[in-house]
Amino acid sequence: MRISACVITKNEAENLPRWLASMRVFADEMIVVDTGSTDATVETAHAGGALVYHFDWINDFAAAKNFALDQAKGDWVVFTDADEYFTEESAPRVRPLIEEYDKKETFDGFIVHLVNIDMDTGALLGTSAQVQRIFRRAPHIRFVGSIHEHVENLSGDLAREMAMAPGLVLYHTGYSPRIIKEKSRRDLEMLLARRARGEHKKLDEYHLMDCYYSLEDYLQAAHYARLARDSADRPVGSEDRPHAVLLQSLILAGAEDAEIEDTYRTACAAFPEKADFPLIYGTYAWEAGYYARAREAYMVGIRLHEEYYREGDYSGILAPSAYMRLGEVVELAGDADEAAALYERALRQRPHYAPALARFARLLRAKGADDAAVIETLNAHYGKTADAAFLASVLAGIFPRAALYYDRRATVKFSERRRFLLAGDVCSAAASLIEDMERTAAVAAAFGVNFAPAEQGALALLLPNSCREASAAPEAVRMLRRIGRLARGME
Repeated sequence: MRISACVITKNEAENLPRWLASMRVFADEMIVVDTGSTDATVETAHAGGALVYHFDWINDFAAAKNFALDQAKGDWVVFTDADEYFTEESAPRVRPLIEEYDKKETFDGFIVHLVNIDMDTGALLGTSAQVQRIFRRAPHIRFVGSIHEHVENLSGDLAREMAMAPGLVLYHTGYSPRIIKEKSRRDLEMLLARRARGEHKKLDEYHLMDCYYSLEDYLQAAHYARLARDSADRPVGSEDRPHAVLLQSLILAGAEDAEIEDTYRTACAAFPEKADFPLIYGTYAWEAGYYARAREAYMVGIRLHEEYYREGDYSGILAPSAYMRLGEVVELAGDADEAAALYERALRQRPHYAPALARFARLLRAKGADDAAVIETLNAHYGKTADAAFLASVLAGIFPRAALYYDRRATVKFSERRRFLLAGDVCSAAASLIEDMERTAAVAAAFGVNFAPAEQGALALLLPNSCREASAAPEAVRMLRRIGRLARGME
């Protein structure tokens, strides 16, 4: 049994090395179909061991991908985009999974869990999808759609099936903040041009919704989200997304409370196990000052999140703030232990969540903890060196000596003056400030002749008397000597 890994490219030199490394784990051949790159895509593909073919771009993604299928020789095809790659844990599982199902004659392929991540930071973006990426190389399996193309079974045989791929996760960087708007503008232009020609596809509303939402046109996004939500045609595994986009678009567009409330209730009724909706609504209610509503929604949301969370769900982004805000509520009610537990849960979800750590640290201080106790507590959860700069910055205004402890271990350190202040040495901090002010004044006085007359006059108003008039005071003499040395350095 042979596996062909296929991809179409245009200026994907940045993404292709990662794609090649991922596919190389299981593929017998790697096929790159280039549609007109002007960067190093083709050279990178050749160097990575791929077979490279060229396809003249005709504004049709399905045509390009079907051309790639025609070049493949494998029994099975793994066809991803260039900005997609399997996680390190998933890639070695691809071949064994295909081998397990290869003998099932009516089985055509797998739907894979795709998680969107930031290409620059690796952070989860809070969105995911179920996508068809692994299938038999067979005449009846082809791509359809000039844009937002997808795999279809053209045989008409309803007995043929695809199933979710257990244990496989595909990372996708194409929705990264620095590129998503450009891609959405391109896709929107192609969609609108096609529809202007009278060509309407069954998932157009879904894709228009996504484009307008990415471009922050929330009224249009809400319009198409309603159409997509109420349509019988929705991408398998992403049926909940129109509800989420509609709810968030209405909130961001400043819709009436009643409309937001009704949309929220409809979403919860349609997907009662989805934590995203109560957490989105809870965030909206909290920021609008509806604290009782927010608390109710947050409690439902974190329960669902803990029970049903799947990597890439938006609830993973919102849960830490939900834990923290619930912690604030119970802390105000006088339950310090429960508040501490909630703050800790927020930090387990997002260790570098500064507001939660600050709340946790202030609570420990209110309970009488000293710097040593705080250090012992935090060392059990954080790296003494790797997280030192973060811990120092958050603790500086709460536990000064603990902040100094972490600052000594950090690669990015506080300024000398700030260390003096944290240590309680106000005199040394003041002396450091005066020294900096004198140094700045001396530089200004020595180099002031380079400025225009009007600027020299303005500068003179900011200089101390020792820079402007004769004086026998020791500090004035010291300043004049410093100015002289700087001035001579210009010659």
